[in-house]
Parts: sequence; C-alpha cells; structure tokens
Amino acid sequence: MFCGLSFACFIVATISILATAAHDEAYHDSGRYNAGQHGDYVEQRFVSTKSTAPKLNFMRPFTNCNDGTYLFLAPRGSVMNSSVCILDATGSLVWTSSDFEGQAYNLQVQQYLGKDYLTFWAGDNSLGGGHGDGKHYMVHQWRTEKCLQLDQNYNLFRTITAANGLATDLHSFSITPAGTALLTVYEVIEADLSGLPLSQGGGRPILANIPFLPPSDPSFAGPKKGYVWDSVFQEIDLETGKLLFQWRASDHFAYQQSYEPIRSATQKESWDWFHINSVDKDDTDNYLISARHLRAVANIDGRTGEVLWQLGGRSGSFKDRSAGTAIQYIGQHDAHWAPGSNQTAITMFDNRADWSDHQESQSRGTRIHLDFESMTATLVTQYKHTENVYSVSQGSYQTLPNGNVLLGYGNNPVLTEFAANGTILCDAYFGPSKGWTSGNVQSYRALKFGWVGLPTGRPSLVIKGDTLYVSWLGSTEVRSWLIQHSTRSSGKFEALTTIAKDGFETSFIPRVGAEVRQHVQVLALDKARNILAVSDTVNLANATWSAAGNALGPQFETDYEYRQLAKLSRDLQRLLMFFGLALPSSCLLCWLCLGARTSRSFHVVRSHEKRSDDTLWARPQARCHELLADSKPMWTSVIDGKRGFQDVPRYAT
Repeated sequence: MFCGLSFACFIVATISILATAAHDEAYHDSGRYNAGQHGDYVEQRFVSTKSTAPKLNFMRPFTNCNDGTYLFLAPRGSVMNSSVCILDATGSLVWTSSDFEGQAYNLQVQQYLGKDYLTFWAGDNSLGGGHGDGKHYMVHQWRTEKCLQLDQNYNLFRTITAANGLATDLHSFSITPAGTALLTVYEVIEADLSGLPLSQGGGRPILANIPFLPPSDPSFAGPKKGYVWDSVFQEIDLETGKLLFQWRASDHFAYQQSYEPIRSATQKESWDWFHINSVDKDDTDNYLISARHLRAVANIDGRTGEVLWQLGGRSGSFKDRSAGTAIQYIGQHDAHWAPGSNQTAITMFDNRADWSDHQESQSRGTRIHLDFESMTATLVTQYKHTENVYSVSQGSYQTLPNGNVLLGYGNNPVLTEFAANGTILCDAYFGPSKGWTSGNVQSYRALKFGWVGLPTGRPSLVIKGDTLYVSWLGSTEVRSWLIQHSTRSSGKFEALTTIAKDGFETSFIPRVGAEVRQHVQVLALDKARNILAVSDTVNLANATWSAAGNALGPQFETDYEYRQLAKLSRDLQRLLMFFGLALPSSCLLCWLCLGARTSRSFHVVRSHEKRSDDTLWARPQARCHELLADSKPMWTSVIDGKRGFQDVPRYAT
C-alpha cells in the first residue's frame, strides 16, 4: 500500500499544473491586532515588490460597502514611515508611494480638465501648531510622450506651491471645475495682543459659550508687540500659476474671537489664533472655510473677502434649533456644502476636542441644515462610532455618491462608513485600538474614490523557494495572470497556464514535476483577457527548486533528463517488486521523488540575489515608453512603440 501511494504520487507529479497559494492581506475582528500583539503598526509585506502597506483589521468588512471604489489613506505616525496608499475593499494594496520628502497628507482623486489625478501634500509638518511647508502633488496614471516619474508606476504631472513666496500648507487643496486650485497658507505676522488674556498654568481662560472678556489684570495680558500665525487661503490658476484671489483672516476677524489660549506669541513660537483647515468654493463663487480655533464655519464673499455669515463661534449668525448641537463645535475639520443640498446643508467632522479642550468622550460627523430666512441651524444627522472614537486632531467627512457617509478619524487609525441614517455599515482600523490617541498611526483624512490605474512600469515576477510571486503596483484592471515559458530567452514563449489574480500579490506553487522551461514571464490580463503588460523574463536554468524551500540537489537542466529520471524510477520499481522487495522499493521511490523535487530547473531567488523588479527601482526618470522595449513575448507584433498596445488579441487557455 505504501509503495502504491508512492508510485501514484510520482505519476501525478509529472502533470504540468500550477497551484495558487493563499494570501492573507487583512485581519477580521482580531483582538490580538487591537491589543498590539502584532505590533504598533502592522504591515503587508510582499516578495515581488519592496512596497509595503498597512494591514487592516476589519471590524465590519468593507466588502459589505463595496461600490467599486477604493480606500485612500496617507498613513504616518511615530512608529512608521509616511506614505500614501490605495487599498481595495478587501484591504489589498493597489498602489503606494513614499517617493517624496517629509510627511504626506490628504491623498485623494480630483478632476482637472476632465481627467482624474491623484493629489496629495508632502513636506515639513512641524511648523507652528500643526501646519506645514511643502508641495501639493498631482499624479496621473496614463502613459504620455513626456513625463516625470514619481515612482516606477505612476507619473508626476506637476507640483503646486503657494503664490507670493508663502509657505504651502498641508490642510486643504481642492481643484475647482474652472481649473483653479484652492489652498491654505500660514504666515507669521506682528500683532497687538495687549487686550487679550494670557493662558495661566496651561489652562483655558476662554470657555465655550462664554463671551470674550478682556483681562482685568494687565500682568495677564498679551504683549503689545506679539506674533501670530495668520491664516490665509489662495486661489491659483493651475495652468499659469497666477494668483487669482487671496484672503487673510486677520483682515476680517478679531483676535478676541479665538478660543485658543495664548501660550506664546513670539516670532519663533507664534500664536495660532485662527487655524484654517478647509476651504471650498460654491456655485456663486463664494468660499466656505473652517476655522478650528474659532470653532466656526464662515462664508466669504468671493469678490470683496467680506464675511457674509458665520456658523458657530463667538459671533455666530444663526440661532440653534437643536439644543445647541447645531452651532457648538470643538476643533472641527473638513467643512463642505452637502452635495445636492443647493447650499442649504453643511457637513463636517466635529472632533469635539482640540489641544486645549478634550473633556468629552467621542468625535462625530454632523450634517446641519441652514434656513437663511429665519437664520436658524438644525442638526439633521450625527454619525457616532459605537467604540466612542475620540480624535483630538484631524479628521474627515465624505458624502459618498450612494448617500453613505465615510468618516476618517484623523489622529486615530479608524475609517468608518455609515448609512445615511447613522447606522455603521463598515469599519476598519489600520492601527491597534490600544494605541488610539497616541499618534502612533494616523491619517489626516480617509476617503473613497473610483480610480483606474494604468501603470507605466512592468509587472514584477519573483521566484523564491518553491513559489512564483507576481504583482503589478498601481494596476486596477488585472484580473488574471498568464504564465509563459520558453527554452530560450529570445525564443517563442508559449502559454503554460492562467491563474486568477488573488489580492495584490498572487503566488503560484508549482506542483512536483511541473515541466516548466528555463525562461518564464508573466502577462497581465484584464477581464476581457486582453494583454495589459508583460513582466521581465526570469531565467530558471541555474538554480534548483525545492518543495521544502531551499533544499539542494543535483542539477537537471532539461526536461529530457527529468523524463529519463521518471522512466528509471518506474523500471527500478518493477525490478524490485519482482523480487518481493516492497519496502526497499518504497524507500527507493521516496528517495527518487525527493530527488526529482529538488532537481527542477527553477531559479530560487535568495536574499543576496537579484530580483526581477530590481531594474524597475533603478530605472531613470522620464522613460515612459520602455515598458516593452526589451521584452520578446510571442505577441511582439501587436506592439506599437509610439501608441502602446494596438488590437491586442485574446488568449484562450
């Protein structure tokens, strides 16, 4: 019986089929994850690329909210390197980059002149009380005749900086339908603060809902010659860089409206009295801004800069019809007109906390209706997490096309999708709940967008141990992988098998005895089985394959030698069984099977050897059309060097 099983296994081993290995790119309701037992920041790591991505813990899977869009994050924190990344609904990586200087914020998809772009900010985020000096990046995902390379896949279209020599802040960047850009700026200016109270012992002399009172004791007053971080926003023509409009908070608001205590007002450590963190332009060419330290949202005239009205804060224009919940915010972020509301409803992320006041228990998303006839505000819906997530800083509120609401919790690594009525539908953490509020892992915003990724780089193919690994960073269109092989690198490549794409990185385990020729490449296929791209070719001739991983054995460089080995084993078995030596026969067959398994001509990529994607990382910039320049697949005739793929045939397997 033992001998028979051994013989059967050996015969099956000669069938040339590849098996797909399972992948695990996310946790689901993992207590160990939330307790930090997997680490303070858990990453997805891969064999076929050096890229990494956060490994999510789905408390309620986002596959329940799968509307064909992707998750957009800019993870950063004290226990990790900053990056921008796109994940799908299963948590699998789509694209990521850390090819920038400093920290990254606010990854999103925006349209410019009818085309989709990735936009994000990166730079120094250590200025003042949480603002920065950097650049806004615009990245596209298609091939062009001339491009700069952001990384090996997506192309940098341009960078945007503030006008008038001012520092480009991190908080807000939006592209208008007119092809202009709105961005925030911070600038230190001199100010007379003698009529304002100083903070005493780190406390808050200015309390919520209490009118401003000047200090009764001059010794507790601010300096006559003080310095403040003034909040500014600009509108810039994206094509020319020309400044079209600039607005400055100190020209229209009094310092006395601030809820932020004066801890310092020197030129080196200036007082951040206003703290603009979002700006939006409406159909009437006016601007909606959020002032975190005024605890207010304001509408700004797009011609004069005049404050048309103010929602919340010390000088609010609206009466509250919801027992104070419609006009009282603390540290709010991401204020926008609600889509489809005809500018009668505002949405925002209400932190219910700032660095001076964090005495409540949870942050929330709010939708507020405004009645301009009666000048009243009504809280329509609020969105609260069942785990009382409380974010002192950052955060986002996004109304999705289907009416759902996505909240990103800023300095807590949480993103949650709600139904319009406030019911939680999907919930994911990209850092342990044990580390909430610590700043270990955070993302300024967490958003969802549709996206089509068409990378300019090649798919990456790597052989390690007994497994083939393939991925294509940035592609959203791959549905399967066609594996081809050839006896010569310059010869005709023939189809070996097709494997369905399985997460970001698909792995294949060749079964024992798979007759794979010494040169292998992988083709990316879309849902219609059109060819999208081809990997580099990997030469398998000079290394061994091992089912155990790296066990070494004699070298067999041709399929002929393998067939000879199989024939020899059958002859030996018959001979030994003829003499009644069943047990020795079994032992010998096992030895031969192991010998066959360790004698395949597969290239095992070890840590000190060159990987097939190393050339991608080393490629110079601005070589967007080299995708297929040095590959020689069997379908080379369908490649047009100037226009890319033309009339690509389908593969049948």
